[in-house]
Amino acid sequence: MDDSNTPPVIEQAGAVMYRRETGEIQILTVRAKRDPSVRIFPKGHIEDGENDIEASARECFEEAGMSGIVIGFCGERKFTYEGKLYRVRYHVIRYESTEHDGEPGREPQWNSVSKTRELLPFPGLKEILDKSFEMIKSKENHK
Repeated sequence: MDDSNTPPVIEQAGAVMYRRETGEIQILTVRAKRDPSVRIFPKGHIEDGENDIEASARECFEEAGMSGIVIGFCGERKFTYEGKLYRVRYHVIRYESTEHDGEPGREPQWNSVSKTRELLPFPGLKEILDKSFEMIKSKENHK
């Protein structure tokens, strides 16, 4: 079988960062680079020498200026863009601190889980949010 027409997979990592604010779980989103009207989770390429867990934390730091503790893997999403196949592995990260303002134009924003679900443009991201929220509830209840 000839795979020469199969596009190479571009590996990326993403972060579903959360915090508890006045008893409510809030989720972080940033503006997408390609379409700033769209809100997504921080994500990007996995760099040489790092794994997807490290890349998730780095992307959150670079795009939103925030750091935290990686809680665990919450799923992956595959999509094609301009003929390229992307696979993004998402990790849940518990917010610890804000270190800087993030990338210009990204405008980090915290929202409730339900509001975040409304803002996310793709069904695959809503699924990642749902899986993340289950993990967050499980972790938070065992503290």
